[in-house]
Amino acid sequence: PQHFSIMSQVEMGYWGIRGLGAVLRMVFEYKEAQYTDVQFTDGGKWFKEKKPEILAKNPLANLPYVVDGDTVVCQTNAIMAYLGQKYDMEGKDAREKLRHLELLCEIYDVRNGMIELVYPFKKVNRDDEEFKASAKEKVENPPFAKFESCLEVYGGDWFVGGDGPSVADFHIWEMLDQHKILGEKHGQPALLDKFPKCKAFYDRFRALPTLQKYFASDSYKLPINNPNAAAYFS
Repeated sequence: PQHFSIMSQVEMGYWGIRGLGAVLRMVFEYKEAQYTDVQFTDGGKWFKEKKPEILAKNPLANLPYVVDGDTVVCQTNAIMAYLGQKYDMEGKDAREKLRHLELLCEIYDVRNGMIELVYPFKKVNRDDEEFKASAKEKVENPPFAKFESCLEVYGGDWFVGGDGPSVADFHIWEMLDQHKILGEKHGQPALLDKFPKCKAFYDRFRALPTLQKYFASDSYKLPINNPNAAAYFS
């Protein structure tokens, strides 16, 4: 079995936006972990300086990354699975751990839908008018029916186990929040009302005591998506 040092200083690296980094920052804050949040606002700092250093330790170097002692983890879902193991936030038994992996993959599909919506380089929405039409459709038909069903079928306050949030819950919350903000900007301020169990989960998560410092911090106020990449919604 893998042994983890809970008290070790962890370094995470990501762009200076919420994006995928918000999920990791919230996990560390929730666990009151010792961590360094390296935010890259200059592509050169990442590509020319830090990436070669990470590449020397992991050929899959990318953002986000996590350095935990001698362990260097890249690829978002691998990082989230690693943190789930490290902090015992992946479910108690084999069935819950499998559900945790399923949810990490499912919410990443939702994340990919947001990326296709907001970034011109994805060539899905080639200009602002196409973005506005797609955003209107997105907020009128938010992608959370499966997550509502999960809470109905599994019961409980959280998506994986009954004792508290798993790492997957953090990514699900982040995507609920991003869609909620998108809805507020595009005429659907009550977007979460369509999913009462998800809305209750959203409120329950938002009230977690050890996350209040994060929600009051500059990290929560970072752009959601990268304005340097001409994101329509940031």
